[in-house]
Order: sequence, then structure tokens, then C-alpha cells
Amino acid sequence: MSDDTITVGVLYPPEWYRDDDGFRASLDRIAAVDPRVRVVAECYVEPHELRSVRVGADADQHRDKAPELTDPQRDALAAIDVAVAIDLPFDVGTHAPNLRWVQCVGAGSAQLQSAGLADAGIRLTSGAGVNAIAIAEFAVARVLQHWKRFREFDELQAAHDWGSLFGRQLAGATVGLIGLGNINAAVAARLQAFDVRVLATRRSATPGATAPDVDELYPTTELHTMLAQCDAVICAVPETSATAQLMDRAAFEAMKPRGFFVNVGRGSLVDEAALVDALDSGHLAGAALDVASQEPLPADHFLWNAPNLYLSPHASSAPDALFVNLTELFCTNLARYLADDELINEVDVAAGY
Repeated sequence: MSDDTITVGVLYPPEWYRDDDGFRASLDRIAAVDPRVRVVAECYVEPHELRSVRVGADADQHRDKAPELTDPQRDALAAIDVAVAIDLPFDVGTHAPNLRWVQCVGAGSAQLQSAGLADAGIRLTSGAGVNAIAIAEFAVARVLQHWKRFREFDELQAAHDWGSLFGRQLAGATVGLIGLGNINAAVAARLQAFDVRVLATRRSATPGATAPDVDELYPTTELHTMLAQCDAVICAVPETSATAQLMDRAAFEAMKPRGFFVNVGRGSLVDEAALVDALDSGHLAGAALDVASQEPLPADHFLWNAPNLYLSPHASSAPDALFVNLTELFCTNLARYLADDELINEVDVAAGY
């Protein structure tokens, strides 16, 4: 790298940090990485509805929904060499001609890729892992909530009914993990404490492959073989053409009868109509979705009324931990970037992950 000033743009909304003093401390932490670093905090954020559709091949069709840039945003984008962001404007190479690297706030970065990073030669790193523990805790909690019948106990309490009701034991169960990135690796570690048999799929798995805290590892081509053995299935995969509708009607039919399904990854993974049919028929005992194909979920969407479905509004993360961890990851990567070292969590923008 040259000795010139490196301007870092922190573009995510400060209020997301949930701590004004913590946010200011994070800016100071970034500036302290190297004397050449200058930090500019200028929020650029798009509506969630736009972010959720800027992830596929037709992302370009939604340009008219993008907010018009303000003068301060234009000035900040024109100056930055590096960005920490959840969103970027379309044709970012035009608005930010000096931009060379973007650190994504979250694990999913497809919406940033649609800004034209590949065409502009801009590198991208994801925030994979910064909130893995919180999301893993959430996923395991959903399994426990269902099997321990907490919702039904709450209903009895509300009805002042001292009814007879019992849950089931988690120990001895088999839980399958679709995807084995940071989130499901954290899930696997936590499940070991419950004496659970853990199976997992990994796209690159080969015969005999192993992974920490996983009893058996399957390639994605053997997904149905794994599903047939599982009492519960937890999904946490990126949004790519290979994962779209991976959990289709055949996959749900392959699941063990009365199984429980959890998705904390991307809504595009699931054929939602097929999931509801599996719940309606009783083939699945329940499911928990923290993500949906449409976000926010329309008030008249059929998922709201699906039986035995636990819905949450993409809220399995924990901001109090996420942004502290994000700052640490970014500062480590910034030091690596300035030293021309390999970056952590670099995304292949051509492959999409």
C-alpha cells in the first residue's frame, strides 16, 4: 500500500449499534489501526424491502426503488477507499471511484454484489461469524421451545389451567444441519452439550470427511439421506443459485415423520408452500422461520396462519454483540488490507459467496 491517507466510510446507521458511546468508540478503534486511516461516518441504508430483492439475477429491475443520494452521501462515497456497509447504491464504482474494498455488516452480501462490485474490481468481505453465536443460540432455543412445549405451557397459564402436559428429551435425538458455516458450526458445538447426534451437509464434503462437533458429514447430493434420519433440521446457508428452493417438496417428504424444521439462513432456501403442506398434513410436527422469501412478510401471507409454525422477523441476531464483533473483524481485516495480506471472509463476487 502507498503512504497516502486511507479513507474508511462507516455507512451503516449508527443507531443500529444500540450504544452511542460504543459507536463512537468503534470509530476511534478503526482510526487507531493505522496513522493513515481517516474515518468518515455517513449513513447509507436502503429499505429492507429493496435489500431483500437486490439478491438475484433481476436485481437491476429494482433500481427505481433506490433512495436518491444526498449531497453528504455523494461526498462521502466520492472520498472513500474502504467501506463498512449493509447497502451500497447501484453503480457504486461511479459514485465511489476510489473504493477498493467493502466489509459487509452481515454474513449475507448478495445485495452489495448487485451494486456492481465485480465490474468495478472492488473486493468484498462478509461479516460471517460476527453474530454466529447469537443466531446459533436462537436456533437451538427454537428446538427446545418446541420439544419442551413452552408455547402450550404459556397457553395453559393464560387460561389458568393446571393441565397435564409433558415435553420430550433432547438428549439422544439426531439433529441435521444444512450448511456448516460459522452459524451451524456454533449450533453443532452447542448441541454437543445436549448429548445429541449431529449430522451435517457441506457442499464440498467428500467420503470420510469430518468436521468438529459433527458425527457424520454428507455432501449436498446426499441431503435426503441425511434428512431421513433427523428429528430436527437446522438450516443456515448463503443465498446462491445452488441453494434456492433446496428445501422443496421432495426434501420435506424425505424428512423423518414428526420432525422439526428451522431456517435461520435465507428465505430463498425454502419452498414455503411445500413447508405449509408438510405442516398441514402432520408430516412435520412444527417449524421455525426467522427468514422468509418476502421481507417484511406481507400481512396477508399464508405463512402467518400455518399450523405449528414459529415466525420471527429476521431477528435471531443480537446487535449488542454483532457490532462489537464486527468492529474487531473489520479492524483485523483493515490491518491485513494495509499490509497486503489475505483478508478474512473474502467473498468470490463471481461465485456469489
